[in-house]
Amino acid sequence: MMKQSVNFHERRRQQFLSESNYQRSLEEIPKGIDLFESTPAGSGSSEAEGWLISYRMVAFDLFNLLVLRYTGGEPIEPMRAELEKVVVAHERATKQLRMYYEDPNAIGFQIDSFDGYCPCLGLISLCFLLHRRDLLPRIAELLDGPDKTNVGADFLIEDFLSYAPMDRYESDTLLATRPFESLADAMDSTDNEDALRHLQKFLKRWYKDLAGAPWHNAHKPDAEGRTGGYYGYWSFEAAAAVLLLDIEDDSSLHPYLYYPKDLVAWARTHSNLENVQSATTATSLRCDAGQPCPKTGYWMTPAKRGSRRYFVQGESMPGASSDYGSTIWQWDIDQADPKL
Repeated sequence: MMKQSVNFHERRRQQFLSESNYQRSLEEIPKGIDLFESTPAGSGSSEAEGWLISYRMVAFDLFNLLVLRYTGGEPIEPMRAELEKVVVAHERATKQLRMYYEDPNAIGFQIDSFDGYCPCLGLISLCFLLHRRDLLPRIAELLDGPDKTNVGADFLIEDFLSYAPMDRYESDTLLATRPFESLADAMDSTDNEDALRHLQKFLKRWYKDLAGAPWHNAHKPDAEGRTGGYYGYWSFEAAAAVLLLDIEDDSSLHPYLYYPKDLVAWARTHSNLENVQSATTATSLRCDAGQPCPKTGYWMTPAKRGSRRYFVQGESMPGASSDYGSTIWQWDIDQADPKL
């Protein structure tokens, strides 16, 4: 039997998560990521479709792993780096999607369903909460397409992205009215008291109205006491709205189980990171294979598993043999030496 940690129940941020299921998920999710990184999914009708499914699963699992760690009460600061890994995985999956369908503008998130809309809005919201607004233009490209074919598809997505460092588009369409209509009303409010009323209504119905989401009721254990796919139920979008609308007193939202109040408090305490991130946007560098390395340090490429390595400025960046296509090296924001 797994030894229970004395302080886990105090540390966790949601009571549905047992320590045994937490530890099990921490072991199983990375194993699933390694599997999908190494082989195309057998459910695909072709190898190309198999890789598309695998790449999507990697992005899905990386997001779930981040959420799990938050639910388990782990420190928030390291999640800033984990968030970029999720974005990189979605970029790879979207590139494979566009190659598979021979459509350079194919949309990277299925935002016309809960399966895609909730993760997309959650990912955008975490960029604000973790002070990684520098990632938002990259997420926007996955939605818009290089030719801007899909812009203005949803009001809330456009409204949230309008707070990022880029121009956005008008939209009168809300793809998921339940429960997101109340959140849209909050974002459209002229004063914070009115916005809070809409946010309370939104959080009150959040879980019930998302009954069609694939993770709904995942916390309920089976006969063996295991939960399948429960990593935490969080309305990151409500938290991001509080931050973006500059609502100083969010205490009326604290009683709602799905409101990540710890994350809001952390974001406020670490607001200086936004300026630091803006000043160091150059650390989100990319470099095509064959080009000289623009900055000395650790780099990685989604084109090759386990690709992280150290390059010196001016050194030619190598190519990687894979089905991913062209090799693009990306600066690793975690510059720690693995030998230390």
